[in-house]
Amino acid sequence: MRRIPILLALPVALLLAAAPVAADTTGGGSGTSFNSFSETCSASGNRVSCTDTNLFVGPNGDGTNSTCLDIFSYSFSSNGRQTFGSDQFGCVTGGALTVGSDYAVSLAPIAISLQTCSAHKRSCTGSTDVTVSASDQLDGDVSTTTTKSTTVSGGCTFKTTIKETDANLVGTMTLNGSTIDEQGFLSIVDETSTVRCR
Repeated sequence: MRRIPILLALPVALLLAAAPVAADTTGGGSGTSFNSFSETCSASGNRVSCTDTNLFVGPNGDGTNSTCLDIFSYSFSSNGRQTFGSDQFGCVTGGALTVGSDYAVSLAPIAISLQTCSAHKRSCTGSTDVTVSASDQLDGDVSTTTTKSTTVSGGCTFKTTIKETDANLVGTMTLNGSTIDEQGFLSIVDETSTVRCR
């Protein structure tokens, strides 16, 4: 089951919120987003320890990307009680994302500095450098949604067409030379708009 940890959800929301602004100022909200998720667990006695790794690459609205990485660890006992371990999180501007005609995705290695939020600590501290990359292939069908809208304001008519292509992926993520299996998701947005004024 894919999920975005709480600390990653905020940067992702900020990136997505920037898209309408970009549409107003540059004439388009187009961009490619890639999310990769992996969960690994191990048992010891009556406790299970897990680490969730979430990688996100998305457009900033100015032609650049941001790449964010979140590594969240926790454990739970046989009675279901969950204990927070730590959360390492960081973002960096950049990220060479390549999407093939077959929707295969690759992220070139990029270094990200992570802060660590630990249990019973009031603030996140430290800096851990992690070099991350990913390689994914299409897993299943590709879905495409096209939305058209017309807005009339004063003497001007604005017409916008948004084509969104979504695909589930599967592949590997590599962190500091260690490779783990992951599931990915690709979203490609192509937005065009025209304005006609009397």
